[in-house]
Amino acid sequence: MRIASARTLVKVVLCIALCALAAGPTLAQNAFDVTVYPAKLELTGDRGTTQEVTINVRNSGTEDQRFTVYTMDYYIKGNNEFVFKSPGHYSYSCAKWIKTDTPDFVVPAGTTGKKNLTLTVPANAEPGGHYAVIFFEQVTEAEEQVKAKGRIGVVTLVTVPGPITRGGEIKSVSVTDAWFWPTKDLPLVPTSKLKCRVVFYNKGNVHLTIKGKLTYAPGFGWGIGTVDLGEITVLPKTTRYLEAEIEDPPFMGTFKARAEVSYGPSLDVFDTTLEKEASFAVYPLSLVLIFGIPILLVVAVVVGLRRRRRKRRAGATGRKMPGRRGKKGELEEPPAEPDDYVPEPAVELDMESGTEPMRETRIERRRAARAAR
Repeated sequence: MRIASARTLVKVVLCIALCALAAGPTLAQNAFDVTVYPAKLELTGDRGTTQEVTINVRNSGTEDQRFTVYTMDYYIKGNNEFVFKSPGHYSYSCAKWIKTDTPDFVVPAGTTGKKNLTLTVPANAEPGGHYAVIFFEQVTEAEEQVKAKGRIGVVTLVTVPGPITRGGEIKSVSVTDAWFWPTKDLPLVPTSKLKCRVVFYNKGNVHLTIKGKLTYAPGFGWGIGTVDLGEITVLPKTTRYLEAEIEDPPFMGTFKARAEVSYGPSLDVFDTTLEKEASFAVYPLSLVLIFGIPILLVVAVVVGLRRRRRKRRAGATGRKMPGRRGKKGELEEPPAEPDDYVPEPAVELDMESGTEPMRETRIERRRAARAAR
């Protein structure tokens, strides 16, 4: 039985090894290592005109790649998520304006292919921005239809001259607060991440390429810095977020944050800047608990030891300080006088001289009292 089990185990191991060797070349052959450039096309087209557009496709893989070329409408949500629709779905679409002589396109391994397309602007096109995405989708063999296909796109932005309204608005600026865990890395303590968000709305009729930054300074506390919010494109009548994480956050305090968003008439011109302010707080209260409780315990122990010492001293002398209040709030009696104490006699005036006779000292009185005994 043991020999049979061993043989079965060897067979299983050999089968796994053969499967791995067989799968290795297949995975390498189907690797999708493709780059397109430019990744974004920004064009201007007059009504009724046609222009040619060229897109470069680089195949860095080891196998030839065959593509299907087509266009789609797209929309960008506020959280920067892309939504794709069929051509003509949105009113600002230009997907139907872009044509190719053939949708098939082959790029040999290790080479760069050029794909030519034509952009025809209708004579009745509305002035402003129009948008589409040009996709290059991988074509697989019939036996590989169940496998995922690679797809890469080129965002296309077309501006039709005419009455252009270019304008935007910073809706809000926010930075997360950190009220419990610290923002700096400390041993055995979790950290809070400070994230900032700038909400920008494009209220014009043409797209805006915007870039932003956020600077912060303390109203109270320590820490100053600048955060790069990057660069994005905002379609007309849409809202997008500029978001980032503060990589070197301040340690503690209340801070003022100022966001700056710039845009202009083209991808490389930023001639308009908007600003908006916000505030945030960083107070790692967890450190108060972590370090404050031990300190309070030490203080309580020290105070308790001092009280015990006082009680011991009071018990050793058998006295209590006069005039102090007892446990029930009553004044304690002063200590009793010693047995040999003799009160001072009343003072009598000399009738003839009208002066007070010389007093005897306490020591002399005690001596006289002992002699009388």
